[in-house]
Amino acid sequence: MKITVYGAGAIGSFFGGLLSDKNEVTLVGRAPHVHAINQSGLRISGMLEKVVHPRAVTDLSNLEEQDIVIVTVKAYDTEKATEAISAIVGKETTIVSIQNGLNNMSALDKKFGDRVIGGVTSIGVTRISPGHVRLAGKGDTIFGSLRKNHERVRTIVEIFNRSGIESRPTENIIGEIWLKAIVNSSINPITAIVRRKNECIMTEPELRDLARKICEEATTVARTSGIMLPLADPFQRVVEVVSATKENFSSMLQDIERGKKTEIDEITGAIVTQARKLGIEVPVNETIWKLVRALSMK
Repeated sequence: MKITVYGAGAIGSFFGGLLSDKNEVTLVGRAPHVHAINQSGLRISGMLEKVVHPRAVTDLSNLEEQDIVIVTVKAYDTEKATEAISAIVGKETTIVSIQNGLNNMSALDKKFGDRVIGGVTSIGVTRISPGHVRLAGKGDTIFGSLRKNHERVRTIVEIFNRSGIESRPTENIIGEIWLKAIVNSSINPITAIVRRKNECIMTEPELRDLARKICEEATTVARTSGIMLPLADPFQRVVEVVSATKENFSSMLQDIERGKKTEIDEITGAIVTQARKLGIEVPVNETIWKLVRALSMK
């Protein structure tokens, strides 16, 4: 399979690296990362030690039509990515969104329709340096379609599993995306504010209580919106993810420490925006949103 990963950050590089063993993979990323991969390969360390050699480029100019395009850019770049990847998307190409936030699939669906598959993952990956990512937490990856395109979903699940990425299909991808957003909103902003690994959510009682309050507010918003969440108590998933990724630095914390824009608007901000539409008060989420936005402005 010809596969392009558009947005080769930590998680995109990890997925692309493992997929490259059995597929023709191209990573599209920033120049320093691309140069390091082409020179010495992509190093994966941590819970998996491996060096792989996918092709790496900074743009799509020399790429032909692909079988699969995996979009792993930050949520605020999804609109731009949608236009950019059009050059390598054909009638049979499957577009896979593995991103944070609530609105990525709908943005891609407007352009590509039933070719779009959504994915959520609980795997924790940290970028160490150009050409080097660290697997800090294992988990599973779930795929589904807004339009019940079972064949495309089945193919993606098979390809990922063959490459050693534990994956499964779902009939409720919107519920899974909302659950992931609730979990992210309960972990990432807190770790970004206190500048600590994910484990702090469970080791510090005050932070655990804060995470629970965030989770409860967001869960109310989801259910009032008619979303069927996969779990009766989403905080159970928060605990599971923190336990599995306790050594991981959240992507939001990594962004703040590197002076980059965070996805707080697309995660917590999206939940707050939906709450306002419904007339629901979410004071803890409102406060956390403002705090991370303030940190991001430095």
